[in-house]
Amino acid sequence: MRITGLAAPLQSVLLAALPKVPPFQAAEAPVPNAAPASAPAQPVSVEMLVALAASDGPIEQRRRIAAHADRGLRALESLNAAMLAGLPPVEKLQEIAAWTASREEAHDPAIAVLLQELELRMKVELAKHNIVI
Repeated sequence: MRITGLAAPLQSVLLAALPKVPPFQAAEAPVPNAAPASAPAQPVSVEMLVALAASDGPIEQRRRIAAHADRGLRALESLNAAMLAGLPPVEKLQEIAAWTASREEAHDPAIAVLLQELELRMKVELAKHNIVI
């Protein structure tokens, strides 16, 4: 596929992003009756491909945990804003209780500590309003 009409800076950035491949060279003629260098690859099953597609990679897992933590921080901020205006609405407290109940496990120790601190802060806020989880 060829795309035309791109600006010169954009075109140079796109060309720089292309993978670098060595120039084509003709291979030597294959030697007949030579043993293969490696064993043939095992066939890949559909179940294995589905399992690989369903599993989260480390980047996707971090993105999911970051989004979960962001939802929790936003809920705490909205609760704080509501408390400054008076009594917080029940929906804000229910949102925090739901976030606390839906626990995300992080494999990174630093992120796990942050999630635990956020969960503790939410439990303190819920305890202020006599809500126990």
